[in-house]
Amino acid sequence: MMKFFVTILATSIAAIHPQQAMTSTPPKHVSLELEQESSERPLQIKGMIPSWLSGTLVRNGPVTVTVDGKANAHWFDGLAMLHAFTFENANVVYANRFLRTDAYKTVFEEGSLNYSGFASDPCRSLFQRFFTWLFSSSEPALHNANVNIAKIADQYVALTEVPLPVRFDRQTLDTLGVLNYQDELPKDKCWESAHPHYDNAHKETINYLIKYGRTSFYTLYRIQDETSERKIIAEIPVDRPSYMHSFALTENYVVFTEFPFRVNPIDMILSKQAFIKNFKWMPDEGTRFIVVERATGKVAGEYTTSSFFAFHHAAAFEQKDELIIDVVCYDDAAVITGVADHFKEESGVDVDPENALTPSRLMRYTLSMKTNELSSELILKKPIEFPRINDAFDSKPYRYMYLTDPRDYATAEDIRPLYKIDMQTKQVLSWAEKGCYPGELVFVPKPDSQDEDDGVVMTIVLDHLNNGSFLLILDGKTFQEVARAVAPYAIPAGLHAQFFD
Repeated sequence: MMKFFVTILATSIAAIHPQQAMTSTPPKHVSLELEQESSERPLQIKGMIPSWLSGTLVRNGPVTVTVDGKANAHWFDGLAMLHAFTFENANVVYANRFLRTDAYKTVFEEGSLNYSGFASDPCRSLFQRFFTWLFSSSEPALHNANVNIAKIADQYVALTEVPLPVRFDRQTLDTLGVLNYQDELPKDKCWESAHPHYDNAHKETINYLIKYGRTSFYTLYRIQDETSERKIIAEIPVDRPSYMHSFALTENYVVFTEFPFRVNPIDMILSKQAFIKNFKWMPDEGTRFIVVERATGKVAGEYTTSSFFAFHHAAAFEQKDELIIDVVCYDDAAVITGVADHFKEESGVDVDPENALTPSRLMRYTLSMKTNELSSELILKKPIEFPRINDAFDSKPYRYMYLTDPRDYATAEDIRPLYKIDMQTKQVLSWAEKGCYPGELVFVPKPDSQDEDDGVVMTIVLDHLNNGSFLLILDGKTFQEVARAVAPYAIPAGLHAQFFD
């Protein structure tokens, strides 16, 4: 099981600045994976950081909280913490801060886990329906945005799977409030992908939300740079929405991969269960690709294949009359339904680390826009997740992909590799070190580079052998270590990161 993975607001809170001075010491009966926060902390460097590397890597992820011996019901419900590594003149400076959200306040001021989340709902026993956040509120709320990082409408934001994004200061990591969209699309009563795509050619961000109701909709939208208005591209009605964590983008199309992991919105409203527990796996329905024209919003095709589940699309592009979609797949949705100690069976019995993760594989699906046929190819079958490419090739033909072994049974003897795969030759390069648990890789291109893999890839590594962490920098071409920057303390495993120059 993987360490994985909303917001109400009807008025702007651009002027609201949450309590940055709030004590960072939790009550005595509360413990956290990581409690310390740092600002502008120079790091010891081993190796040589390229002189051209300038900018900031920001990573997001949940910090597990334990109150009176009871931890978060699901790892996705840990408190959001940002980590920043800033590069200048071959040096690295580190900072980290919790997002000052309502969940943070509940933990640090009240000493409680009584906040709504992905797999926990403190109001279920009170018969309040479909998450507290589903209903209107007169008070603005900052939700626990612990999944991803992006720059939207010229603002740096932390994302989770509901609006509104939480703004933060890139230099200080201070929480600034929400990014309040200036439009009529819903800002609550909906679900939103934490994986928007940015189209550099059109200077726009593309994402979708799911409006739940008697009739639900997949609403695809765009946001132009220098605006905060979401403009609808398409609205697709659906009776039982699928849980979809990400989507695919090509130059002319958006592709929804609709897994048979579905929910009846009415049942969810009446349910006393946490959000994700209302979804049901329906393998007989298969997995459906819905192709939408970006220019017109029309559904250009639908393709159904055997059932699989996925969190992350790796990449997609057009090739003559075909759409190529690369995605990390699982046999079913068991990977999402586990508890915080997610590499044990729900019974709590230890399992073999080599077989603990639901089997994953990198698949390539080819959709023919001419014949409406679908074909698939197995590219790589290993414990893999967090696929990344050179972002300049998002929606375009590409060659190189970077992946992470996500298993978390790291000990002094375990090895959790990182991979680079050449999608043309299928050659695989790897990096691994005993006792090290690396996170998602992020590619940073060398300025004025001509080759797709000319740059570096970096990740935060949890070092069990030395009870610490370090930022690992690999050469994008050779996949050999270039340098590492030693963090001041162990950084818990996280989710997604972005590099901002």
